[in-house]
Formats: sequence, C-alpha cells, structure tokens
Amino acid sequence: MKVERAGGRLKRLYKRNTLLIKILSSYLVIVIVLLSVFSFVIFRTYSNKSIEQVSQTSENFISQSYYIADLMLINVYYNFYQLFINGLDSDLNYGLYDDKSDAFADQDVLKKLKQYVNSNPLIRSIYIYNAKADRVIFSISELGEGIQSTTDFLDQDIIHFLRNTEQSVSDEFFTRKVDYVINNKNISENFLTLVLTNTSNNGEVESSLVINLNERILQQMVTSGSAGDLNQVLIMYKDGNVLSHDDTSMINKNLANESYAKQIMQSNNEKGSFISKINDKESLVSYVKARHLGLIFIGIGEYSKLLSSAYSMQKTLLIITIIFILAGIILAVFFTSSIYNPFRKLLHKYRLDSTRLLNDKKKTFLGKLIDGEMDEKIYDKDYMMECGVSFDDPFFLTIVLKMDALENILSGKWSKDVKLVKFAILNIAIEFFREKRFKAEGIDNGHDYVSIILNVNNSSDEIVRKLIDTTTEIQDKVDKYLKISVSAGIGDIVEGFEGISKSFQNARAASNYRMIFGRKAVIEYGDIADRNNNDLHEYPYDIEKKMIEAIKERNLRKIDMSLNEFFERLALYSADEIQITVLQLAVLLTRTLSGLAKTSIENGEYSIKVLVSEIQACETLQEIKTYLYSLCSKFVETKGNDSKENVKTIIANKIKDYVGKHYGSMNISTDTLAKYVELSPNYVRSIFKEITGISLSDYITQCRMSEAQRLLIETDYPVSRIAELVGYPENSKHFFTVFKKHFGRTPENYRMSIHDNGSQSKLSSNG
Repeated sequence: MKVERAGGRLKRLYKRNTLLIKILSSYLVIVIVLLSVFSFVIFRTYSNKSIEQVSQTSENFISQSYYIADLMLINVYYNFYQLFINGLDSDLNYGLYDDKSDAFADQDVLKKLKQYVNSNPLIRSIYIYNAKADRVIFSISELGEGIQSTTDFLDQDIIHFLRNTEQSVSDEFFTRKVDYVINNKNISENFLTLVLTNTSNNGEVESSLVINLNERILQQMVTSGSAGDLNQVLIMYKDGNVLSHDDTSMINKNLANESYAKQIMQSNNEKGSFISKINDKESLVSYVKARHLGLIFIGIGEYSKLLSSAYSMQKTLLIITIIFILAGIILAVFFTSSIYNPFRKLLHKYRLDSTRLLNDKKKTFLGKLIDGEMDEKIYDKDYMMECGVSFDDPFFLTIVLKMDALENILSGKWSKDVKLVKFAILNIAIEFFREKRFKAEGIDNGHDYVSIILNVNNSSDEIVRKLIDTTTEIQDKVDKYLKISVSAGIGDIVEGFEGISKSFQNARAASNYRMIFGRKAVIEYGDIADRNNNDLHEYPYDIEKKMIEAIKERNLRKIDMSLNEFFERLALYSADEIQITVLQLAVLLTRTLSGLAKTSIENGEYSIKVLVSEIQACETLQEIKTYLYSLCSKFVETKGNDSKENVKTIIANKIKDYVGKHYGSMNISTDTLAKYVELSPNYVRSIFKEITGISLSDYITQCRMSEAQRLLIETDYPVSRIAELVGYPENSKHFFTVFKKHFGRTPENYRMSIHDNGSQSKLSSNG
C-alpha cells in the first residue's frame, strides 16, 4: 500500500516538473558522456605519452650504448690501422716483417704489445703473425705474452683463417669463439676480432696484426647505465649475425629470419622503435644503426611491463570518473542554469583543436625543410600559406640555439617544463628577428636545442654581421628572462629551399664546438669548417706519457701542467676527434688510477663507467679538464706519497746487483729478473726506469759493453771468446753491432786503437 502511494507521488512530481526533469536528465546525460569521453581521452593520452616516454628512454639508452661502443671500436680500429698501414711503430714493423730473430728486439716487441693490450679495457689480446719467420708474437691481458711457432701457436683458429687463401680477409671486425690452453688453463672466450694483413702477389698472407676484443667487456659497456625495463640488449651485424648478447649462447647466431630483425634490416631509418611479438609476447623494440661499422644496436622490453604505469592509471581514472559522475548528479540538481556550459566547453575545445592542427601543419612543413625532405607541396605557395608560413626571398640561413648546462635545467625549476623553456626561447628569438625586419620561423626539433630558419634577400657580409648582433641580443634576453644561457651555431647562407637542410647541418656542427668556445658562444660554420676538412691529428702520446708519470709521482703541479698541455693541443682538433681522444684518455686514466689504487676497473672508484658518464655530462673542454684534475687531485690526496719510493730504490739496487753478477749469462732477461725479485716483468721495467733513469735492457747492455771493453784492453782473448764471456753466443753478429753502436767502432778496431795509443806512449817516453 505504501509502495503504491510513493509511486503515485513520483508520477505527480514528474507531471508538475516535466521540463525541469528533462533539463536535469539531459544535463546528466551530457555530464556522464563528457566525463566518460574525458576519462577515455586522458587515458589514451597518458598511454600514448607513456609509450612515447618508454620508447624515447629505450632509444636514448640504445643510442648511449651505441655511442660508447662506437667510439671504442672506432678508436681501436683507427689507432691500429694507422700503426699498421703507415708503419709508425718500429717494434711492430720488426715483428711483422723481419725474418730473423733477435732476443732483445723480441723483448721490445713483447713489451710494446703488452702496453697496447693494457691501454684499452676492450683489448683482450694482440697477435703479430709473420709467415717468413714462421712464428707468432702474442700478448694476452692478465695471462701473459710469448713467442710461438705457427704450428704450436695456442690459437690455431686464426692461423687457419690467415692461411686459407679461399677465404677473403677484410679489414673489419668479426666474431669468433676461441678455445685454447695457456699456463695449464683451459680458456674459452668470445672475441670480436680485427685482422689487418699484408699479402703477397699470389694472395697469401705474409704478415698480419690481429687484435682480439673482449666481447664480455663490450657487452658490459653496451649495457652500462640504466636500461629501464629492457630485458635484452644486443649488437647485430647488418646481415643478422649476433655480435654481442646478454646470453652468450646467442653469439654468432643469425636472427635474419626473426620478424623484428627483418623489420629493422629493411628499414631505411637510422634509429627508431616499434612493437613486435617476440616469444609470443608483445615487446617494444628500439634500435640504432651504425652504418659505418655495419652494426645494429637493439634493445627489447616486454610491452606489458613497460605500460604497467598506464594500466594503473586506467584504474585510477575509472575511480575518478565514477566520483565525478556522482558529483555531477548532485551539482546538476542545484545548477540547472549551467546546462549550456558543456556546449561552450565543446566549442572552446574545438577551437583549441583547430589551432593545434594549424601548429602541427606548420611544424611538419618546417621539419621537412630542416630534414631536406623535398616534395611538390614544399613549393606550393597556397600550401605554405595554409601552414602559416611566408617565405618570399631567395636566400636562407639556419641558426641552432642550444641550451647550456642542460643537466642543471633538468634538475632545477624547469625540470618538468623543458618544452616550455624551448617554446619561450623560440618566441624570444622570433620576436627579435622580426623586430630587425627578418622573416623568421622556429621549430623545436632537438633534445637540447631549437632551430630558426631565416629568409633573407641577399648573402652579403653585412647581413651576417647583423644576424650575429641580433643573436647576441637574443642570448642576453634569454639569460635575463629565463635565467639560462644558450649557445648559438650559425650555418652558411644558402639559396633556395634545397639548401636549408645543409645550412641546418652546418649550424648543428658549429654548435657542437661549444666544447671549445665555451657556453654562450656564437659560432659561425665558417670558423670551424676547416677543422672538419683537415686531416686527423695524431694522438698526443708524448703528453699522455708525462701525465701518467706525474700521477705515479703524485705530483699535482706536473699533473696540472700536462693536463693544460694536453687540452691546449686538443683545442685544435675537430669535435669528433676531441670526443674520441678524450675517451681514450679516460680509458688510460681509469687503468692507471685503478691500478695504483688497486681497485676494479669495471666497478671500482675509478671505473670506466663512472668516468665516461661524468665526461659526457661536461659540455666544454674546460669542464672536462677541471673534472679530470679533481679526480687526479683526489687520488693524490687520498693515497698520499708514502714510503713506496724507498721500496722502489731497494728493488732497483737488488736488480743492479744481480745484473752485475750474471750479465755474462745469455739467459738473463726481464723475466728472470722479475722472478728473482718476485714482481711482474712490466712492473720491474717501470721501477728500474723510474729510479735509475735508464731502461733495464739498456743497463744490461751497458754492463756487458763495459766488461767487453775491459777484456779487449787487458786480455788477448779472441773477440768471439769475449762475446761469449759477456753473454752473446759464439760468432754473434749482434755483439759486433751493439759494440760498434756503443763505442763507434768494431771490437778489433777498438783493440788496435788501444794498442797503437799504448805503443806511441812508449815511444814518446823513450824519446
């Protein structure tokens, strides 16, 4: 009965307030629809942003991995290619081309090979193959060095490779697995091998320099830093063969038939990312192609894990939507007059979308000009006007404005609004150029820079000077209003749309020289063009040697002087050369400091990962130099200059005593002396040279020559007998060569001159 009464009341209420209820109902429907659409749009936008962010993070990680590995591989290739082709190292030339064995020369070659192996963490071993001498001289990191005949050589795989005339030998890196035995240890390793060869007319390899890189170290460099949720990182040749992989069983396998590998190999893009099904799971694949090396760097992550935050956001949005719908129902009862507000919002949203569409068209148009993607629409004035662009004059010039101290910006008050910062820089720049009567358009097309396209009516020097002055004003205004500084790279003036891309590339190249000219610099391409076209500079090994000696001496003054000299030399190089040279110096400093501090080169205080990361954060040569000096200074202050010098003197004296007693032995060598003092051969050489100022081999020769001189004067022994007594085999040509080099004449001539001088002295006294 009560239910019927309540139903009747509702019917009467509806009849009395039909219009109100219809209005409320329509409002509620609109609110529900709008909130649902709004929630859906937010979710889709967030999901897309998440995908973009994850893709960008993955691409950045892979790009960073490519950059490190690329520099290291190019560094190894370039250095040894120059040594091999130009014959810059006399010790290597002896090992490669001399068919006669010399004990002292062999020791010098072994010493030089060990230095090269220790100079780079990637290098596992180096072989010198000499077919005429039928031998291989080798040095293996942490295991030792030696000389073996080609028949007995521990790495027969490379011998077969070099002697197989049907197999082409190219100057490129290739992978191989090697199993060999050394010091009674069975060793199995994956190598990335570079073979440089000298062949005869019939195609046979006469000599070869073989450099084996440690695949495990390369993989560690590739995966250095944070890989996020990537569960696979690998390096693949352009034909699909795997060069490096987290799973060592995958090395040398061919992935050309895998769908994601096919898509990468068929793509014309240098880098990118896409979704692919791998092992029945949706995965995000990011890649970067190093075309000059023929390598592809790939990162793979499970799609569901990468978008876990988006799925969490979906649940949150669902709850928020329900709350808003309930709130809308309550508010609708009290604010019926706001029924038209959703329509106004829709109209406003439509206008925003229209404006955004116009901006996107303009950005696409300018992006094509910058990238050199010429099509028919580019020349269509109606389409240009539709995009909001007006270019009437025949000449163009591009300027790149690069933000300085990006790390500070990302960690400061602009950390969440970097795009807004770049938008503000563009607005300031375009406003100033237009005030100076220049036609200017801007585009945000870089991680840390924006680009300005200027349309001018001539290519005179006066125009360029006016542009430089305006750019300087823009830098001042950006500094004043945004509290950040920007560096500017100015390209050359070109004619026609076709040249804009070239002007942009030159402007970017100029902006990279901020590392030399400093922050807030204005750099014209003409000022740096010659640097890019000049021949490569030779690495400053002489300064590097002084720097290492200063570190070992714990001498801060010498460290500072050698760093200043090194970076003064570096300031004359091109930007690419500077990056490679600084990386090579970082590797050497890592080895030196880690060795002196007795820490791990991979995970210790002076690890390669830490140094490369810190150097990449620096934007100028001055910053890099300051960081390296602080690193060395910290080492010197921490370790101090303890009593090691006294210990070194004792060891050097012990070695001198031993040589003084055993110089007559043909078997005396650095190795025997190292065993005697219970130290490594390399350390023995270093200590002896540091304390005495003369190399160990020169000291042994000095002792032998002094004794030979005494025997020639005081005895009638034949020269062959004297050679035996001072440690040279019978009839040794080497003894005659060394003696003549030491005293300027042969042993016989020296004895005769001594006797003649003695006879003349007697005649003079008798007279």
